[in-house]
Amino acid sequence: MLIQRTAKGAKTTTKSQRAWNAPHDARVATETSKKSAIPKQSSSNTPKNPLAPNGSTTLPSSSASKAPNGVSSARSGSSGTSSTIIHPCWCCGTLLSYPSRASKFRCSVCNTTNVLEERPHSEMMVPTPVSYRHVRHLLDSCLASASSSEKSTHQVFEPLSSYMYESFRSYQCLNQSFRINNASKRAHYSMSNINAHEIGHTFRLLCTLPTKRPLYNCLKGASELARRLYTQKDDVMTYLWVFILLEIPFLSRSLSSKSAEKITTMVDLPEIRELSYDVLKRCLGIISNIDSAKSSNYFASWISKLSEEELIIKIDLINLYITFHLRKYFNRTNNYNARSKSVNGQAHPSDTEYMENWILKEELEGRDPLELPLSKSKSTKSDTRIKLHQYGNDWHIKSAAKVLSIFVKANTIREVKVPANNFYNSLVDFVNVKMDFDGWQSTRKSRRASYSPEADEVQAVLEYIHGKSMSESMSYYFCQYPFLISLGSKISILEYEARRQMERKAEEAFINSLDKRVAIDMYFRVKVRREYVVQDSLNCIKSNPTNLKKSLRVQFLNEPGIDAGGLRKEWFSLLTKGIFSPQTGMLYNVEDSNYLWFNVKPIENFEMYHLFGAILGLAIYNSTILDLKFPLAIYKLLLGQLVGLADYQQLFPVSYKNLMALKKFDEANLSSLDLTFEVTYSDAFGRPHTAELIAGGKKIQVNVSNLGLYIQKYCDFFIKDGIKPQLDAFTTGFARVIGGNGLSLFLAEEIHLLICGNEESDIDIDILKSVTQYAGWSGGKEEATNSQVIQWFWEYFQSLNANQRKKFLVFVTGSDRVPATGIQNLTFKISLMGKDTNRLPVAHTCFNELALYNYRSKAILVDKVSRAVNESAGFGLK
Repeated sequence: MLIQRTAKGAKTTTKSQRAWNAPHDARVATETSKKSAIPKQSSSNTPKNPLAPNGSTTLPSSSASKAPNGVSSARSGSSGTSSTIIHPCWCCGTLLSYPSRASKFRCSVCNTTNVLEERPHSEMMVPTPVSYRHVRHLLDSCLASASSSEKSTHQVFEPLSSYMYESFRSYQCLNQSFRINNASKRAHYSMSNINAHEIGHTFRLLCTLPTKRPLYNCLKGASELARRLYTQKDDVMTYLWVFILLEIPFLSRSLSSKSAEKITTMVDLPEIRELSYDVLKRCLGIISNIDSAKSSNYFASWISKLSEEELIIKIDLINLYITFHLRKYFNRTNNYNARSKSVNGQAHPSDTEYMENWILKEELEGRDPLELPLSKSKSTKSDTRIKLHQYGNDWHIKSAAKVLSIFVKANTIREVKVPANNFYNSLVDFVNVKMDFDGWQSTRKSRRASYSPEADEVQAVLEYIHGKSMSESMSYYFCQYPFLISLGSKISILEYEARRQMERKAEEAFINSLDKRVAIDMYFRVKVRREYVVQDSLNCIKSNPTNLKKSLRVQFLNEPGIDAGGLRKEWFSLLTKGIFSPQTGMLYNVEDSNYLWFNVKPIENFEMYHLFGAILGLAIYNSTILDLKFPLAIYKLLLGQLVGLADYQQLFPVSYKNLMALKKFDEANLSSLDLTFEVTYSDAFGRPHTAELIAGGKKIQVNVSNLGLYIQKYCDFFIKDGIKPQLDAFTTGFARVIGGNGLSLFLAEEIHLLICGNEESDIDIDILKSVTQYAGWSGGKEEATNSQVIQWFWEYFQSLNANQRKKFLVFVTGSDRVPATGIQNLTFKISLMGKDTNRLPVAHTCFNELALYNYRSKAILVDKVSRAVNESAGFGLK
């Protein structure tokens, strides 16, 4: 039981006063935790008051006579006018209330003691800072003493055990340990000054000992240190101990299953695993609740200096922690009879959660398959997904996601970036992301409606005071941290949002038709002539500005095709080819990079750029892949992100190299080039033009002092400033079609995949075979795969080179690109049309279907398919 100190320092020990040691709201949370009810958690909405300790809010007793959930607040015995303070826990972020006279409080959710004063400047008997050399020296001393006296193993290593415990529970000691440079006392962006390799060697040394006590005591001391947190200054150096603990090399072992396996190493012992989990949990919680942009920038800079391998290991560790907590919800959702079992009724829930989760998991894994629930019908299949109310207030998942967001920030400033898919969490695919998206959107709308920093803070406190239901107010959505969501799930969210908007437009059209008694089309119909596809499309989009969010239907005049998807693909293909034609003068091919980019002096008016933007929006809206060759900069612009030197380098690599070479010139050499703040460029006909980079730039000489500005302005001219009217028209056209929040979940790289598909150099035939569906064979897929004509077809496909396979894809699907999520997600179907004939096979691009005849020889099949692929054009009806 935590004993509170009064203002005079006297200990209060009465029953009513002891109740305040665990704040009223926290105490209620403990009582309701079995029902998954957790007090309001908020970090972004945490109310701040400069007069209250570290971002807390003080409420007068008259307005806070009741804590959340109806628990009365305490009042001081003398004055009777005590005030209540609402303060977030520094580990889990839960908003908790306590009386203003308190000097510390214990969080009922994570069992962390929050001390409302700065840590003492000096600790009594601070141990020697930890280093591999010192631990090795102590170990050698222990071994030397063992040879000279008869002691038990525990007694032999007692000096080392005691040292590890005392040093790892000492803030001052641990913060000075494992230093690369002991003389350095200041924080540096270039490095954290923590020797991660030495930490690994030290812990691996402890794991080789004949007793677990030194390792156990080390982790126990670290756990105790992380359970008692003090008010910290805004100094990144005060958090070094947290990063030291995160370097413990076997933390991930506590999150991976060892059931049904024999324990072979010390780190797999239950007590070691449980302490490792506790250390990891608390470190992630502490970092996630450091509300300091300065510290966050230091953390991101340190992380960005890690090698790619080290960075991925850290990312995987945090993702494994998220998976560990998501898995308990997944297990409970899909196993109705499974229940958490209390390990120790006297212990705090946060101390038993680890073993309870493992007992549940091992119980499920140990069941006979016949005991597991049967697969659910399609009508109830959605019930198997993890629901928002299960994880929406889970501080473990939220804290890990916030820490991982620092890694995402670090990745953006790295020269060699880790691919985005390294941040995806595979178990998030089993979350009901559509429900998550809806909840996130409604939260954003409510905050935008009456947003101000003060209103946001007051709202958080009012929700807390009135005990707002957790099912009504969630503190965490995966859409807040979209880097965790796989590309496939993001696409499903975008399609869900698009489908909902299409349905809404269709409903509006139907209702309007009833009101006006006029038939209004529920589709956006585009009717074009094949030879005038660009002009007709532009006119159609201009004349239907309110219909762009309806489902698209395309008709080629004088052609009898019905659009079930194939005509749409053909229209997009012809339209993009027409827009990118040199005759339009809109875009040009950059020879150095082979990317398309905007002409500074276009031939056409800006309506064509508006059309181009609308086409990209329609392609996304209607799930159609386009054949485009654009740099990442264009997708950043669509997302409203800034473009800079890195984008110029990708688009103009030779020019960028030459600009960087100027930095090596001295003043004399730079002057000899006679450069001014003026740029020369060519229009679509090759005629030269000049423009000033800054006002009066043609008269300003470039020298060493202003060279950086010249390079910046030169690059900006070609990627944004010099083409601003074109970009404005382009992004406006795109925004006319795509206006929801779904797109904001994507990275620029993911938007590229979404629009252009996966540009795999070759197609994996084995994967394509595995996903292929067959129709027309009475014996189903087995008979089809064993039939002669199908075997001949796959032999023919195997013989094609990469370009020929892409041409085949165009014939069958209308695009030479596979879906953004890979060939395994391509819908491909082969149907048997009938007996042997001289007819060519037919492609139903609407359904990605190839209709074959049962040709009598392989030579005939190869001839017919090759002719169909190479000579096909247009659409028709049978």
